[in-house]
Amino acid sequence: MDRSWINTPQISDAYERGVEEFIQFAEHNAISSNNGVRIRCPCVNCLNGKILSVSEIREHLLCDGFF
Repeated sequence: MDRSWINTPQISDAYERGVEEFIQFAEHNAISSNNGVRIRCPCVNCLNGKILSVSEIREHLLCDGFF
């Protein structure tokens, strides 16, 4: 997976596409439970320390960015 988009401005189309590709990859490789797919959030605030839903992670990455 090409990760060059991580360093682009968060308001760019390339960044948004990269976040969506990351989310799809993470969802595909995650283990589902009764609560749905939940993965560790790699945003600058959570630092992989919180396990969140995909929609929460998408919001964090679009607003806060990767660490």
